Amino acid sequence: MIMNMTSGGGSLPTNARANIMKLGTIIAAAAIAASALPAAAAVPLVNSPITVTTADVGKAFTYNFNGIVDEVEQPGLAAAITFTLTGFVGNAWTFSAAINNNLPNTPVAGRITSFGFNSRPDIAAVTPLSGPFMASQLNGSFPQIGGGTTIDFCLEDQAGGGCGGGGNGVFNNTSALQTFTLTLAGSPTMSATFNNFILRWQSVAGNFQGTSGIGMGTGGGGFDPGGGEVPEPATWAMLLTGFGLVGFAARRRRGALSVSA
Repeated sequence: MIMNMTSGGGSLPTNARANIMKLGTIIAAAAIAASALPAAAAVPLVNSPITVTTADVGKAFTYNFNGIVDEVEQPGLAAAITFTLTGFVGNAWTFSAAINNNLPNTPVAGRITSFGFNSRPDIAAVTPLSGPFMASQLNGSFPQIGGGTTIDFCLEDQAGGGCGGGGNGVFNNTSALQTFTLTLAGSPTMSATFNNFILRWQSVAGNFQGTSGIGMGTGGGGFDPGGGEVPEPATWAMLLTGFGLVGFAARRRRGALSVSA
């Protein structure tokens, strides 16, 4: 009830009250319409799985990442990570990840502050071993993928970042090597499928959407050509010594045969 709104202390004129009621109706209708608008669309995860077995120790597989800021893909913002299964003990699988942040095209640039992916079977634990990402989280959330969507694990440059990263990581025009161990859940597993690879961009430059975002990874679903494990220097020395001994024995045998003839 609107009273005492005029200088005389009486109620508003009928037409004024009608206008106020109309304005209230318009405001209420606008509020209802706004509440009915769909929420900002989340960036969908990319389905690009790869299956790895314990027989694949020494093999590598590469995922290429784009750059998405404020749900808009940024041309030129790109990175690549090459993963290698380096060993396993039971359900604890150890990987190296060669992170290449030399791919963005000027003036676009960004800093990588975390990465992760989903797994089947699930991941029971993740342990960073060395590299720029020495913090980890299970079932973490990345920006722009929707509040109800989580990633099985992420490695990040700062603890407590919720996969959002911090002030370090892999800077533009640099590369880094990260090692880590994933402990798979359930009974001893000989095979796992990894999918929905994602990374976090920060300090993004050269765009008009913002300074942070995400990157979705795509791979070929298989291992890189020639992805076998590179022998250590000591192994090369042993191989060369072995080849030398074989050649020496063969020469001695040929010499003995020529003398007897």
